[in-house]
Parts: sequence; structure tokens; C-alpha cells
Amino acid sequence: MKQAPLLTLEELQFVKMGIILPVMLDVLQRDINQINQIKLKLNILYIMSLGKAQDSAHSELMELKAELRKRGIKIVEEVRAAEGIQARFKCRGYDHKLLLQWEKVRTEILQKGSQYLGIILTDGG
Repeated sequence: MKQAPLLTLEELQFVKMGIILPVMLDVLQRDINQINQIKLKLNILYIMSLGKAQDSAHSELMELKAELRKRGIKIVEEVRAAEGIQARFKCRGYDHKLLLQWEKVRTEILQKGSQYLGIILTDGG
């Protein structure tokens, strides 16, 4: 009987991003809503920039979901708790668990957002 291949680091990264990108979309939408509530001179520019980041994140998420499906990986459950996001997922029939702490999620969202918006983050910012 042939044993199913183990979860690779690349596949684990795909799962992580499959959990983080929906959070990023939520954060972007919340920020757009908040900008709409305040009176800024250039709010349309900020909203359009965040909308562009939303479109990029959504496209990446759709591609990622297709890749996960192709590899036989399914995120079964996500729970947003005080310590972070707890997720259960199946990889080729085997159950796995993952906890992403909020600080890690925030760092990943900042990195992705900077890529989408063409901003270089420095150690001081």
C-alpha cells in the first residue's frame, strides 16, 4: 500500500495564505468603509488604492484556491480567537491543524499589502 506524500513546506505556505488572504480582504473593506465615513481631501485616491489591493488579493486568493484543490488540500474550519486564527485542514485525506498568531497575520498582511500597492516597507516603518 502506497503512503500519501507528506505536506510540503510549499503546501503549508499555500494553506497559510489561504487563511490570511480572506482576513486581508476583511481588513481592506473595513478600512475603505472607515475612509468613507471621514472627510478627507483625497479620500477617493485612498479608496481607489485600497480597492486595487482588494482586487489583487481577491485574484491571488482565487488562484490559490484552485491550486489547493489541485493538490487535494481543503481548509475545513477557521476560528478567529484571541490568540490568533485556528484552522483545520485536510491534505490528501489527512487531518492537520494550524495556529497563526495575530502578530504573524498582521506582518503577512503588511507585506502583501505593500506588494500590491508598490510600497517598500523599511525596518522603521
